[in-house]
Amino acid sequence: MEKFEIPLPDGGIISGRLNFPTTPRTPANLPLIICIPGGSYDAKYFDVEEDYSITSISSWAGIPTIALTRPGYGSSTSAPIDDTNRDTTYGQVQGKYLNSTILPALWQEFGRHTGATAVVLLSHSIGAMISTIVAGSYTGREGYPLAGLITSGIGTELAEGPQGVMLHLLEETTGSVQFETTPKDAIMLQVPMQNLTDQKMSRHTNRLNRPVPPGELHDINTSWLGYWHDYSHSVSVPVMHGLSEFDGLWNYSPKILEEYKAAFPSSPKVTSELIPLAPHCIELSFQSQSWYMKCCAFALECAHWYSFQSGSAPLSVRPGTGKQGTEDTPIRHAMRKADYDGS
Repeated sequence: MEKFEIPLPDGGIISGRLNFPTTPRTPANLPLIICIPGGSYDAKYFDVEEDYSITSISSWAGIPTIALTRPGYGSSTSAPIDDTNRDTTYGQVQGKYLNSTILPALWQEFGRHTGATAVVLLSHSIGAMISTIVAGSYTGREGYPLAGLITSGIGTELAEGPQGVMLHLLEETTGSVQFETTPKDAIMLQVPMQNLTDQKMSRHTNRLNRPVPPGELHDINTSWLGYWHDYSHSVSVPVMHGLSEFDGLWNYSPKILEEYKAAFPSSPKVTSELIPLAPHCIELSFQSQSWYMKCCAFALECAHWYSFQSGSAPLSVRPGTGKQGTEDTPIRHAMRKADYDGS
């Protein structure tokens, strides 16, 4: 992936990496996948090396892809904070800033150039918290077409032990938190306890390791589960969620998957599934390519859904069943109410 850095309308900067296939297999409706990494990672997380890069699948599928270095990491400037609103969490500040400023700017800069027709967010861990706030805040008037949300490395129940470790780090550290590589590998990759990733992946841990703003660690470990329904209940785009079998930060059970799925009642389609034999960082594991393949397929599905629900795609109708492309078209009603929710 190539590095990029663009100015934002408010004077800030957003940076990251991008890959736009030169000879895309351009479908009628093409997603632009925007990847949002978790805590302690920047855009390189989605492009660590050839065999563990989203481009190994997205390039083949002809899907343009952007990986963000989130505000507060690298050269991406921090999201502006309203000091008068002390009730706003770190995640809310980031999510609303992405929705109002960063994603519209990325769409303006790259959307039409790529031939994309809609945006799908692919997010991990703390990035999934932030992207859920994005999707739950989205109104359609922001200046970019949001069509889908993919989350992983997040659930409905934190693992008590690691949560305690994170809270201890926050108590003992002034300023940004820098994870030590050996315990980080144990939590994020289950190394050396489980054989879930190439043992050589540990050589990337240090170069991927970035200082973590304390606000996001505090939010995900103390606040998020108390307010996340305020945003998940408002998400109106399709959602795909994956929870790793051996996630070191979040507990797994079939009940948790059902709870997660039920938290998105306004979405036309929600899937929440176990990713077997995967650690917290699915994208750095042996399940990397299969996960990315699911993500790309889902993104294509979301782009088609967005086109139909926005009325921009042609619909075939039988004589006497209503005008093509209007709200009284039975096929549109059926697609919304039955076909897309899996019934």
